[in-house]
Amino acid sequence: MSHHCYWIKRTVSLAFFLSLFLQPLSSWAADAISLPSALSATASVQRSERDGLWEKSLVVQFSTPRRAISTSDGMVEAKAAVNIAAAPALWAKVGVEFQGRNGRGGKAYEEFIRDHIASGLGVGQQQIAHMSTAADIDNLAVVTREYGPLKVTVLATAGVKSNAIRTGVDEGSYIEGEEPAGTINIMVLTNIQLTDAALARALITVTEGKTAALEDLKIPSTYTPAVQATGTGTDSIIVVSGTALPQASYTGGHSRIGELIGKASYQAVVEAVGKQNGYFLSGAKRFGDAALGKPKENGTLRLALLHFSPTPGEISENRKRLENQIREAVRYGADWVVTPELAETGYFFTKRIGTNWIAPFPDTWVSTLSAIARDNHVVLFVGIAEREFSSSKLYNSVVVIDREGKILGTYRKQRVLGGAEGWSSPGNEERLFHVDGVPVGILICADTYVPTLAASYRQKGASLLLVPSNWAPIKGMGPEGVWESRSSETGIPVVAINRTGTEPELDFSRSESVIAVAGKRIHAFHSAADHIYYLDWDRKETFKQVTYR
Repeated sequence: MSHHCYWIKRTVSLAFFLSLFLQPLSSWAADAISLPSALSATASVQRSERDGLWEKSLVVQFSTPRRAISTSDGMVEAKAAVNIAAAPALWAKVGVEFQGRNGRGGKAYEEFIRDHIASGLGVGQQQIAHMSTAADIDNLAVVTREYGPLKVTVLATAGVKSNAIRTGVDEGSYIEGEEPAGTINIMVLTNIQLTDAALARALITVTEGKTAALEDLKIPSTYTPAVQATGTGTDSIIVVSGTALPQASYTGGHSRIGELIGKASYQAVVEAVGKQNGYFLSGAKRFGDAALGKPKENGTLRLALLHFSPTPGEISENRKRLENQIREAVRYGADWVVTPELAETGYFFTKRIGTNWIAPFPDTWVSTLSAIARDNHVVLFVGIAEREFSSSKLYNSVVVIDREGKILGTYRKQRVLGGAEGWSSPGNEERLFHVDGVPVGILICADTYVPTLAASYRQKGASLLLVPSNWAPIKGMGPEGVWESRSSETGIPVVAINRTGTEPELDFSRSESVIAVAGKRIHAFHSAADHIYYLDWDRKETFKQVTYR
């Protein structure tokens, strides 16, 4: 099970489980997935909802029974192979419902979905090879490799953020009777016949390909972070024999069919982990555009301030636009890219989409930003909505990622306003980040309204204060000189990165981004549309604007 593993004990009967929990679900819809015709198989994703939570199952159906090996079922004469996925919250609900009943909620739920699929296909329960996960089937990777008459397709889902282990190092706590579900789930389809020995040997080849992918992705063990993960503790594999000749009796890496299985498994895991968790091979996120930046003096840092207009609640759109602006900033020689407050979400986002969508930090997009920073050798300061992993508390935060792609952590807004910010817990720490040898303090918008937080950074030795903001120029409500005041009191240059654009509730189109040094405003920028402002900073008190238009 991806991201969360729910270990559910056995005993309560399936009928008892269904009577308590499995109420009629919404109608199932199916989306077809294209497979090579040589595999003589059809694939689709079946979608439904239960209690408002998603269920998605990958269903691969065969016209005639196929010999298959499954790490969940053993040897199967399969008419279908399925990967059962449900929202992590749904698996959690099952687990909580039956915890303490000595029940088997997760297992019963998994079997219920398998049996429902079997009924819909008109096949027996024992004719289905199955596995299950909390990874999103929409992040499925489908990879085909072929050579001459040989063809292999691998379909994989993968989640590695909370359950990655290094076999031979990490401790195991599983005891027979507790039933985990798979986290990296790999389904292998071949067009040619495989003997039982070849099916069994394919499990090793798939595992080798998976482990090589995790090594190249540099996925650490969740439990021993200093070592490389070899998999997760709950992985599953299904290998299905084809019907064509020649028949293969060996599927190790020295065989051509083994080579195809290994390479397809490797690539599928790489793609699935990227989609689900935002981990990418080194160089995969390098932009590669021709550099257009003007020369910089030795020792200076080029700051790119994104005067950005997020659309409230349009998370995917905002993320895409931010990545495009980071790309432009890199092209023009930026060393640091800084966004406004809540650039990912917009200010009044909760009125549109609530907060349930916020995943535990670091989520997939933050991991993607890490890869972008690493591959383009740029530092990122990005305004996000953060959910703390351990407590699920929500924060209005800025994530800091260095040029090596290391996520240094987050600063959390402390002076949280009511209303539009009522979803956010207040932070409680003035956290200093050391970036490119510079001790950087971060405050968010209204954090600068009083002098105490900035003064704390002076005591900590900050050389620069970054202030991502969503601060519209409303009379009597600031900013009205607060940034200049903080720079005067502390002796620290203040770089305030404001937003632009409008939301139905508030007009930010005249908001200013400001550079203040020793109490004086030395630069101020505003634009009704998105714009990137570039400043070359000598790491002291000189900020030289760099223009390209």
